[in-house]
Formats: sequence, structure tokens, C-alpha cells
Amino acid sequence: MKKFLLFLITLSTLYGFQYDAKFYVGMGGGMQNESFSEDEFSDASNSPAFGSFKIGYGDIKAYAIEVVLNYIDNKSNIFSPNDSARYGLDVMLLKAFPVSKYAYPFIRAGFGAGEMKVERKLDDKMAYSSFNVGTGVFIPLVKDFDMEVTYEYRFTSYESIDLIGTTLKPHSHINQLYVGVNYRF
Repeated sequence: MKKFLLFLITLSTLYGFQYDAKFYVGMGGGMQNESFSEDEFSDASNSPAFGSFKIGYGDIKAYAIEVVLNYIDNKSNIFSPNDSARYGLDVMLLKAFPVSKYAYPFIRAGFGAGEMKVERKLDDKMAYSSFNVGTGVFIPLVKDFDMEVTYEYRFTSYESIDLIGTTLKPHSHINQLYVGVNYRF
């Protein structure tokens, strides 16, 4: 056990675990494609644009935690004759890899929740939750600014829909492409 601890300490000093954790804010947007796996929604697909604002804390070269506010310009008729925009909140954990000083690839995972307005006889809004995983890259632009390009997969579960004689529990698969800018202070 002592040899293992000594090995870890040696490894950490060789690698240089000297984190430069900072708060950061970011904003950006992108496109997403949503598909449903239930038979009732087999023909339904949704490809709206979205925007995000994030607040995070961490190191661009190591670990970070982010809280992300999303606005999704949802203009579909999947759950009602007129589904409105979605608003969501995600919490993401991120691990970046310092492969070069020009690009820091990362992986991230987290969960989210939100709601959207619908026009149904019994409901005027619908809640959802999601599990998110993704990968991307930070590209430093100048000292405190970096560009972020991310692909993210979301497994989304919607609130149950009460139909006459049955209850439907829809879920979807969402693929997102995000491009944004972060400011670290």
C-alpha cells in the first residue's frame, strides 16, 4: 500500500496537478435532432435551434462543473397542436485532457430538467428530464476567452400523457451540436 501511495504522489508531481480553477460564463447555440421510439410518435421528429447560457467553475485543462440554462425554439405539434418553446436547466460534470496548448478535448455527463408549454385540454405545460453525455473541444482564443464545440446525446423522458383509457410515457433521443464562447475570470 505504501508503494502504491508513493507511486501516486510521484505521478502527480511528474504530471503537475496544479489546477488553475476559475469561474467562467459562456453562451452559444446550435441545432438538435430529436427522434421518438414509441409507435405513437414514430413519424415525429423535431429539429429546432437552441441557445444556452452557462456558468461553470473549473480548469480548462482538467475538471469542471457547469450549470447550463437552455432555450429550445420548439415549434412542433408532437404533444399538442402547438408545442411552444422549451426551457431547461442542466448540471454537467466535465473532464478535459491537456493534449496541446491549442485544443483541450473533453468528455462530459450530467442530467437536466425543464418544461414546455403545450395546448392540451387538461394540461398547459409538460415537464421533462434528461440524462446527457457528450464530447467536445475547448479552443483557446486569447488569454481569458475560448471557443467550445460540443456534440451531446440526450435521453429525454417526458411527463406522462393521460389518454382516454391509457397513459403514454414518451421518451426521445436527442443529438445536439453546440458552438459557443466562454469567458474565464
